[in-house]
Amino acid sequence: MINDACGNNDEPEENVPDGTAFEEEQNEKVDESLTAESPENEFCFRFLNLHISTPDKKEAIIAEYYGNSLKPEAMYKSMHAAADVQGDAAYTLLQPIFMELYLMKEMSDEEVIEKVTSDFGVNAYNNFNLEVEYADGENRTYTANTTK
Repeated sequence: MINDACGNNDEPEENVPDGTAFEEEQNEKVDESLTAESPENEFCFRFLNLHISTPDKKEAIIAEYYGNSLKPEAMYKSMHAAADVQGDAAYTLLQPIFMELYLMKEMSDEEVIEKVTSDFGVNAYNNFNLEVEYADGENRTYTANTTK
């Protein structure tokens, strides 16, 4: 016995309102790189390398993030937050910061530096160096030095 309830019936459905779940599925291609599971699109950048020196610590903050692979790689050292972690632990600490960070390549260098130092909890710095590869592949470097 053949069961016609599995979609084997080629005859059009009658008395089915438009816009319901009974409409034929469209064969649309989905760009897998744009899904929420894609690490490179979780933030607006694929790569981030940050080094901040403060008046009291030479390497106060070091953060590295590589989102080009299936599983993002991260490293985070923060003398202020007493963190020195890699891998999943680093990613867990960096993810909320990166979600707030929302860097855009259209931002001025000053805006980027102010946003990053603020989101990482740095009030004053001597040296700031940030390398970013944005989601579209463009690389930018932001640097600042306040020592005299």
